[in-house]
Amino acid sequence: MPGGSNNGRGDATSTQENIILDTVRLYVEATVAVAVMAMLGIISGFATVALTGDGRLAFFVAAVAFVLTAIVLTVRLWRMTRTPTASAEPSA
Repeated sequence: MPGGSNNGRGDATSTQENIILDTVRLYVEATVAVAVMAMLGIISGFATVALTGDGRLAFFVAAVAFVLTAIVLTVRLWRMTRTPTASAEPSA
């Protein structure tokens, strides 16, 4: 078999598989993020109903928790994907 380690597949096939796997991973991570956001919103909404008995307030609190979680996850993702800048001073 030609190609050795990739079992005869060319570079285009392995690159295409990498793109597909990266895309699948992206969708899985996005699904998990939305599930976390929804779960925190639902929990906070139920807690608000249990404490106050007000359904409208509970919906508002759940929506705020959902949005705040989205902001936190977005900032974390943004910070993780930033390239570090070189410091001006060498470390001692």
